[in-house]
Amino acid sequence: MYKYYQTTPLEQWIEQLWMRSGIVSVSSLNVDEVAVRLDVWVHYMQDTSRALEYMGMRSILIDQRQDRESQWEDFLHELCHVLRHAGNQTTMPRLFCEGQEAEANRFVLYAAIPFFMLQHLKLADRIDEAAGQIAMHFGVTFELARKRLEQIQRRTLSSILWEEALKQEAQQMLLPMGASYEKQHVQHP
Repeated sequence: MYKYYQTTPLEQWIEQLWMRSGIVSVSSLNVDEVAVRLDVWVHYMQDTSRALEYMGMRSILIDQRQDRESQWEDFLHELCHVLRHAGNQTTMPRLFCEGQEAEANRFVLYAAIPFFMLQHLKLADRIDEAAGQIAMHFGVTFELARKRLEQIQRRTLSSILWEEALKQEAQQMLLPMGASYEKQHVQHP
């Protein structure tokens, strides 16, 4: 299944970030380890999670009322804002803010379940079983694991269909100019 999957530029950026930071195994994918390696201060509180950056100090505030998996996913969402975004969302135009949120949501998928770590797993054939395996292995919610798996399947199918379309196009170009016309208009006795 993974043969046809192609990573996005954001996935590649995250993979390089993880590699440079020494985050090369699933055991390193947790709030404490990533925060230390990326020099991010983390504080737990009883409020919604958010990111702050002030005078070069990167901070992420995590909602302590959530379970560990949800805290990890919130941390990654806020980490994207700290690493890739600038500005105060309360004063930004709505569409700019929505773009940052969309990227942060994709960041969570790619950072929590990096393809370079996932591709080595042997997964069950049924999507719910495979999503359960991914959730357990990567310490994420079942919903996130399923979303990532569906995303990979869609992109894989898209690559397969694209490859087949290119093959068909190449075959059509190899036929002699009149061959396709003659083939369509052959008189049968």
